[in-house]
Amino acid sequence: MVRDRLKELVDSVTEGNYPDRLSEENLSAFESEIMEEASGAVPPVCIMTTLAILRNEFHLDYDDLVISGTYQELLYQAIARNHLLGRFISLGNSLDESEYRFYDATMNSVAEDYMSLADLMVCDMEAFCRERHYSLEPEDLDRIDRFLVAIIALMSYCWNMVDMVCSLKPSIFKKKCYRVKERCHSILEMSMFKKDYPPIRERLHTLSSLTDRIMVDRRLDNLQMSRNERYKQNKMRLYNFTLRRIEELNNELEACDPMDFTHRSDLTKVLEQVHIFLRSFDKDR
Repeated sequence: MVRDRLKELVDSVTEGNYPDRLSEENLSAFESEIMEEASGAVPPVCIMTTLAILRNEFHLDYDDLVISGTYQELLYQAIARNHLLGRFISLGNSLDESEYRFYDATMNSVAEDYMSLADLMVCDMEAFCRERHYSLEPEDLDRIDRFLVAIIALMSYCWNMVDMVCSLKPSIFKKKCYRVKERCHSILEMSMFKKDYPPIRERLHTLSSLTDRIMVDRRLDNLQMSRNERYKQNKMRLYNFTLRRIEELNNELEACDPMDFTHRSDLTKVLEQVHIFLRSFDKDR
């Protein structure tokens, strides 16, 4: 029964209904239904069963979608499956009586997968426009609109997935979003030259507005700082050694014979490289 209910929800998610189907209200009710249907099982066991079904019964990972070429058709089902995985992992970890720590390493790459799919959508949209010699006609607008809706959805859900453990760095996420927005504008402005298609203009405006909000999101900035700090703490011995080495090189440079230009030049070059290495600790790894 749990498998059937999960499959029913995931398979029913489409481009037109995903905001409603994946709303907080709808998913909270769905979680309650799943727990009630498995009322005979211990809650942690029910969660483990649900996660196993979501992981093994659906072929909606990034590799599955790209290799099969179904990422355009199954995109929203993939978002739904990943969304459910995240929610049930959180639900399992919130159970007071649970002795388990629920975790799925594949979720760490979901945000990066979303932006990779967004890049693929942009490439597909550009190929579509190129086939039409960068001159869109009214009959092409529905296809363009679908590309833009998919890109907006991917960026929106990726925004929510960026956290302390995901492989996509917050700073890189911002750069990717900006690049996607600029590429979309460039491709479509060229393809709509001297033509006015208000629906597409509206989609581009939505994409720009979303990107602007992402670019000024302080949560992402603070998250990047926290990730940088965590990286520094993990590499603190090497970080402290680098600081000491900079101090030693500065002392050697000050004590160096002012007329020994070769030695001073060599010390300066080494000091510059050590400074570059030190600055690398300000980048999340």
